[in-house]
Amino acid sequence: MKRADALRLLTLLALLCLLAPVPSVGDHDSFFWEGIPDWPQGALILITTTPVDPGEVRPDLRYRAQQRIERLLPVLLTDAVLPLRLDSLHTVGERIEEDDRLFQALSDAAAAGVVEESSSLSRDLGEVRIRYRFPFHGPSGLASVFVSHSRPFPLEPVLGFVPSRPFTGLVIYARGELPAHGKDTREHAQPAFFPKLYDEQMSLVLAAENCSPEALRRDGMVAYSYTGERTVDLERVGAFPLRTVARGVFGKNSTDLILSDEAVRQLLSLEANRRMLQGCRILIVLDPPEAR
Repeated sequence: MKRADALRLLTLLALLCLLAPVPSVGDHDSFFWEGIPDWPQGALILITTTPVDPGEVRPDLRYRAQQRIERLLPVLLTDAVLPLRLDSLHTVGERIEEDDRLFQALSDAAAAGVVEESSSLSRDLGEVRIRYRFPFHGPSGLASVFVSHSRPFPLEPVLGFVPSRPFTGLVIYARGELPAHGKDTREHAQPAFFPKLYDEQMSLVLAAENCSPEALRRDGMVAYSYTGERTVDLERVGAFPLRTVARGVFGKNSTDLILSDEAVRQLLSLEANRRMLQGCRILIVLDPPEAR
Protein backbone atom coordinates (compact mmCIF):
# COMPACT_ATOMS: atom_id res chain seq x y z
CA MET A 1 0.00 0.00 0.00
CA LYS A 2 1.33 3.45 -0.92
CA ARG A 3 1.97 5.84 1.94
CA ALA A 4 -0.59 8.35 0.62
CA ASP A 5 -3.24 5.60 0.57
CA ALA A 6 -2.23 4.62 4.08
CA LEU A 7 -2.66 8.22 5.25
CA ARG A 8 -6.16 8.33 3.82
CA LEU A 9 -6.99 4.99 5.43
CA LEU A 10 -5.79 6.31 8.79
CA THR A 11 -7.94 9.40 8.28
CA LEU A 12 -10.99 7.26 7.53
CA LEU A 13 -10.41 5.04 10.55
CA ALA A 14 -9.97 8.08 12.78
CA LEU A 15 -13.22 9.52 11.52
CA LEU A 16 -15.10 6.29 12.15
CA CYS A 17 -13.67 5.95 15.64
CA LEU A 18 -14.48 9.53 16.54
CA LEU A 19 -17.97 9.52 15.09
CA ALA A 20 -19.21 6.19 16.37
CA PRO A 21 -19.52 6.80 20.12
CA VAL A 22 -21.35 10.14 19.94
CA PRO A 23 -25.14 9.64 20.18
CA SER A 24 -25.98 13.28 20.90
CA VAL A 25 -27.27 13.90 17.37
CA GLY A 26 -28.85 10.52 16.83
CA ASP A 27 -27.32 7.24 15.78
CA HIS A 28 -28.99 7.37 12.37
CA ASP A 29 -27.56 10.75 11.41
CA SER A 30 -24.72 11.43 9.01
CA PHE A 31 -21.91 13.95 9.18
CA PHE A 32 -20.93 16.18 6.24
CA TRP A 33 -17.94 18.44 5.65
CA GLU A 34 -16.34 20.39 2.82
CA GLY A 35 -12.91 21.99 2.54
CA ILE A 36 -12.65 25.06 0.29
CA PRO A 37 -9.26 26.71 -0.39
CA ASP A 38 -9.52 30.51 -0.39
CA TRP A 39 -6.22 31.52 -2.00
CA PRO A 40 -6.87 35.30 -2.02
CA GLN A 41 -7.59 35.20 1.73
CA GLY A 42 -4.79 32.70 2.39
CA ALA A 43 -6.86 30.13 4.23
CA LEU A 44 -8.68 26.83 4.01
CA ILE A 45 -12.37 27.20 4.82
CA LEU A 46 -13.89 24.10 6.42
CA ILE A 47 -17.70 23.92 6.48
CA THR A 48 -19.27 21.20 8.62
CA THR A 49 -22.91 20.11 8.81
CA THR A 50 -24.24 17.88 11.59
CA PRO A 51 -27.88 16.74 11.33
CA VAL A 52 -29.86 16.84 14.58
CA ASP A 53 -33.34 15.69 15.54
CA PRO A 54 -35.62 18.70 14.91
CA GLY A 55 -37.92 17.47 17.68
CA GLU A 56 -35.13 17.47 20.25
CA VAL A 57 -35.31 20.91 21.83
CA ARG A 58 -32.39 21.25 24.24
CA PRO A 59 -30.43 24.36 25.17
CA ASP A 60 -27.12 22.53 24.79
CA LEU A 61 -27.92 20.97 21.38
CA ARG A 62 -25.60 23.22 19.38
CA TYR A 63 -22.86 22.97 22.00
CA ARG A 64 -22.88 19.16 21.98
CA ALA A 65 -22.81 19.06 18.19
CA GLN A 66 -19.95 21.55 18.22
CA GLN A 67 -18.02 19.37 20.67
CA ARG A 68 -18.40 16.50 18.28
CA ILE A 69 -16.95 18.53 15.40
CA GLU A 70 -14.04 19.86 17.43
CA ARG A 71 -12.92 16.34 18.23
CA LEU A 72 -12.62 15.75 14.49
CA LEU A 73 -11.01 19.02 13.43
CA PRO A 74 -7.34 18.00 13.16
CA VAL A 75 -8.29 14.93 11.11
CA LEU A 76 -10.73 16.84 8.88
CA LEU A 77 -8.36 19.73 8.24
CA THR A 78 -5.42 17.47 7.50
CA ASP A 79 -7.46 15.46 5.01
CA ALA A 80 -8.81 18.62 3.38
CA VAL A 81 -5.35 20.08 2.67
CA LEU A 82 -3.84 16.93 1.13
CA PRO A 83 -5.03 17.77 -2.45
CA LEU A 84 -3.76 21.37 -2.34
CA ARG A 85 -0.86 22.24 -4.66
CA LEU A 86 2.38 22.75 -2.75
CA ASP A 87 4.60 23.50 -5.77
CA SER A 88 4.99 22.65 -9.45
CA LEU A 89 5.59 18.96 -8.73
CA HIS A 90 3.76 18.12 -5.50
CA THR A 91 0.46 18.37 -3.77
CA VAL A 92 0.59 18.54 0.02
CA GLY A 93 -0.32 14.84 0.14
CA GLU A 94 2.44 13.88 -2.30
CA ARG A 95 5.02 15.79 -0.28
CA ILE A 96 3.90 14.06 2.91
CA GLU A 97 4.18 10.74 1.09
CA GLU A 98 7.90 11.50 0.65
CA ASP A 99 8.38 12.49 4.31
CA ASP A 100 5.73 11.14 6.66
CA ARG A 101 7.14 13.18 9.58
CA LEU A 102 5.36 16.13 8.02
CA PHE A 103 2.00 14.47 8.67
CA GLN A 104 2.24 14.95 12.43
CA ALA A 105 3.52 18.51 12.00
CA LEU A 106 0.58 19.29 9.73
CA SER A 107 -1.89 17.78 12.22
CA ASP A 108 -0.36 19.84 15.03
CA ALA A 109 -0.58 23.03 12.96
CA ALA A 110 -4.21 22.30 12.11
CA ALA A 111 -5.10 21.80 15.78
CA ALA A 112 -3.31 25.00 16.84
CA GLY A 113 -4.22 27.30 13.96
CA VAL A 114 -7.89 26.65 13.27
CA VAL A 115 -10.37 29.43 14.11
CA GLU A 116 -14.15 29.10 14.33
CA GLU A 117 -15.78 31.76 12.14
CA SER A 118 -19.46 31.02 12.68
CA SER A 119 -21.90 28.53 14.22
CA SER A 120 -25.63 28.35 13.61
CA LEU A 121 -28.71 26.15 13.50
CA SER A 122 -30.46 25.82 10.17
CA ARG A 123 -33.84 27.51 9.78
CA ASP A 124 -35.68 24.20 10.23
CA LEU A 125 -33.51 23.40 13.30
CA GLY A 126 -32.45 20.15 11.62
CA GLU A 127 -28.74 20.92 11.17
CA VAL A 128 -25.89 22.52 13.06
CA ARG A 129 -23.57 24.33 10.65
CA ILE A 130 -20.11 25.43 11.72
CA ARG A 131 -17.54 27.24 9.60
CA TYR A 132 -13.83 27.09 10.45
CA ARG A 133 -10.79 28.85 9.01
CA PHE A 134 -7.31 27.30 8.85
CA PRO A 135 -4.76 29.98 7.83
CA PHE A 136 -2.12 29.16 5.27
CA HIS A 137 0.37 31.52 6.92
CA GLY A 138 1.24 32.81 10.35
CA PRO A 139 2.60 31.10 13.49
CA SER A 140 0.48 27.95 13.03
CA GLY A 141 -0.16 28.30 9.30
CA LEU A 142 -0.07 25.40 6.90
CA ALA A 143 2.89 26.69 4.88
CA SER A 144 5.16 26.92 7.91
CA VAL A 145 5.23 23.11 8.09
CA PHE A 146 7.09 23.00 4.76
CA VAL A 147 9.65 25.78 5.37
CA SER A 148 12.88 24.06 6.42
CA HIS A 149 15.73 26.41 5.44
CA SER A 150 17.17 28.84 7.98
CA ARG A 151 18.48 31.52 5.61
CA PRO A 152 17.67 32.44 1.98
CA PHE A 153 19.91 31.34 -0.86
CA PRO A 154 21.25 34.46 -2.63
CA LEU A 155 19.80 35.75 -5.87
CA GLU A 156 22.39 36.18 -8.60
CA PRO A 157 22.57 39.78 -9.85
CA VAL A 158 22.43 40.70 -13.52
CA LEU A 159 25.79 41.99 -14.71
CA GLY A 160 26.12 45.23 -16.62
CA PHE A 161 23.96 48.34 -16.71
CA VAL A 162 20.20 47.80 -16.75
CA PRO A 163 17.75 50.74 -16.65
CA SER A 164 15.76 50.11 -13.49
CA ARG A 165 14.70 51.62 -10.19
CA PRO A 166 13.78 50.24 -6.76
CA PHE A 167 10.33 48.68 -6.70
CA THR A 168 8.15 48.18 -3.63
CA GLY A 169 6.77 44.89 -4.91
CA LEU A 170 6.01 42.71 -7.93
CA VAL A 171 2.58 42.24 -9.53
CA ILE A 172 2.27 39.45 -12.12
CA TYR A 173 -0.84 39.23 -14.28
CA ALA A 174 -1.36 35.59 -15.25
CA ARG A 175 -4.93 35.55 -16.53
CA GLY A 176 -6.25 33.53 -19.43
CA GLU A 177 -4.65 30.52 -21.07
CA LEU A 178 -0.88 30.86 -21.30
CA PRO A 179 1.68 28.85 -23.31
CA ALA A 180 2.71 25.82 -21.25
CA HIS A 181 6.45 25.31 -21.54
CA GLY A 182 7.35 21.77 -22.60
CA LYS A 183 3.77 21.00 -23.60
CA ASP A 184 1.97 21.50 -26.88
CA THR A 185 -0.90 23.30 -25.21
CA ARG A 186 -2.03 26.41 -23.36
CA GLU A 187 -3.07 26.26 -19.72
CA HIS A 188 -4.38 28.43 -16.92
CA ALA A 189 -1.92 29.22 -14.14
CA GLN A 190 -2.81 27.53 -10.86
CA PRO A 191 -2.24 28.77 -7.30
CA ALA A 192 0.26 27.01 -5.05
CA PHE A 193 2.12 27.62 -1.82
CA PHE A 194 5.58 27.79 -3.41
CA PRO A 195 5.49 28.73 -7.12
CA LYS A 196 8.76 29.36 -8.98
CA LEU A 197 9.58 32.19 -11.36
CA TYR A 198 11.65 31.72 -14.55
CA ASP A 199 12.96 33.93 -17.33
CA GLU A 200 12.32 33.25 -21.02
CA GLN A 201 15.42 31.02 -21.25
CA MET A 202 13.96 28.93 -18.37
CA SER A 203 16.67 30.01 -15.97
CA LEU A 204 15.35 29.93 -12.44
CA VAL A 205 14.76 33.44 -11.08
CA LEU A 206 13.08 32.79 -7.72
CA ALA A 207 12.19 29.75 -5.62
CA ALA A 208 11.06 29.36 -2.02
CA GLU A 209 14.64 28.65 -0.97
CA ASN A 210 15.63 32.16 -2.14
CA CYS A 211 13.06 33.75 0.18
CA SER A 212 13.36 34.75 3.80
CA PRO A 213 12.02 31.85 5.93
CA GLU A 214 10.45 34.38 8.30
CA ALA A 215 8.59 36.04 5.40
CA LEU A 216 7.49 32.66 4.04
CA ARG A 217 6.01 31.66 7.38
CA ARG A 218 4.45 35.05 8.09
CA ASP A 219 3.02 36.03 4.69
CA GLY A 220 3.58 33.15 2.28
CA MET A 221 5.74 33.27 -0.81
CA VAL A 222 3.10 35.10 -2.88
CA ALA A 223 -0.39 36.49 -2.51
CA TYR A 224 -3.13 35.70 -5.03
CA SER A 225 -6.01 37.78 -6.31
CA TYR A 226 -8.84 37.08 -8.74
CA THR A 227 -9.98 40.70 -9.07
CA GLY A 228 -6.78 42.63 -9.73
CA GLU A 229 -4.95 44.76 -7.22
CA ARG A 230 -7.04 45.27 -4.11
CA THR A 231 -6.54 47.88 -1.42
CA VAL A 232 -5.39 45.16 0.95
CA ASP A 233 -2.66 44.18 -1.52
CA LEU A 234 -0.97 47.58 -1.25
CA GLU A 235 0.26 46.56 2.17
CA ARG A 236 2.19 43.76 0.49
CA VAL A 237 3.39 45.20 -2.82
CA GLY A 238 3.48 48.86 -1.85
CA ALA A 239 2.64 51.91 -3.92
CA PHE A 240 5.28 51.45 -6.66
CA PRO A 241 5.44 47.78 -7.70
CA LEU A 242 6.77 46.46 -10.97
CA ARG A 243 3.77 45.27 -12.99
CA THR A 244 4.33 42.61 -15.63
CA VAL A 245 2.42 39.98 -17.60
CA ALA A 246 3.38 36.31 -17.39
CA ARG A 247 4.70 34.91 -20.68
CA GLY A 248 3.82 31.31 -19.87
CA VAL A 249 3.38 28.59 -17.25
CA PHE A 250 5.59 25.66 -16.31
CA GLY A 251 5.50 22.52 -14.22
CA LYS A 252 3.33 19.45 -13.80
CA ASN A 253 0.84 21.46 -11.77
CA SER A 254 1.08 24.61 -13.95
CA THR A 255 1.99 26.74 -10.94
CA ASP A 256 5.30 28.27 -12.10
CA LEU A 257 5.36 31.46 -14.15
CA ILE A 258 7.68 32.61 -16.95
CA LEU A 259 8.50 36.32 -16.94
CA SER A 260 9.94 38.46 -19.71
CA ASP A 261 13.71 38.85 -19.77
CA GLU A 262 13.26 42.61 -19.47
CA ALA A 263 11.26 42.28 -16.25
CA VAL A 264 13.79 39.82 -14.83
CA ARG A 265 16.71 42.15 -15.58
CA GLN A 266 14.90 45.01 -13.84
CA LEU A 267 14.32 42.80 -10.80
CA LEU A 268 17.77 41.29 -10.47
CA SER A 269 19.95 44.27 -11.43
CA LEU A 270 19.39 46.19 -8.16
CA GLU A 271 20.08 44.87 -4.68
CA ALA A 272 16.95 46.62 -3.37
CA ASN A 273 14.79 44.66 -5.81
CA ARG A 274 16.48 41.38 -4.97
CA ARG A 275 15.76 42.04 -1.29
CA MET A 276 12.14 42.82 -2.24
CA LEU A 277 11.79 39.42 -3.91
CA GLN A 278 13.38 37.66 -0.94
CA GLY A 279 10.86 39.44 1.29
CA CYS A 280 7.97 37.80 -0.65
CA ARG A 281 6.41 41.09 -1.72
CA ILE A 282 4.71 39.45 -4.70
CA LEU A 283 1.10 39.43 -5.93
CA ILE A 284 -0.14 37.11 -8.70
CA VAL A 285 -3.44 37.90 -10.40
CA LEU A 286 -5.21 34.77 -11.68
CA ASP A 287 -8.52 33.82 -13.23
CA PRO A 288 -11.11 32.79 -10.64
CA PRO A 289 -11.54 29.00 -10.20
CA GLU A 290 -14.74 28.87 -12.27
CA ALA A 291 -12.90 30.38 -15.27
CA ARG A 292 -10.06 27.86 -15.29
